[in-house]
Amino acid sequence: MTPMGLTSTHFISYHEINIKEIDLIEDAWGLNVSFRDVIELLGHFEITPEKGLTDKLIDKIRKHY
Repeated sequence: MTPMGLTSTHFISYHEINIKEIDLIEDAWGLNVSFRDVIELLGHFEITPEKGLTDKLIDKIRKHY
């Protein structure tokens, strides 16, 4: 019988995962994420903010400037 450590995957903690050189969206969905790809992907969603949300955003922008 082989010792367990030689045949199974060792666990790592979340903090040991190095993602500095990895594009997580590209890695997760296989997308080559450039600006054109993102715009094309967003075209698949119908996102319309509620009137109240739009008014609040406009008020905040006016107060800021």
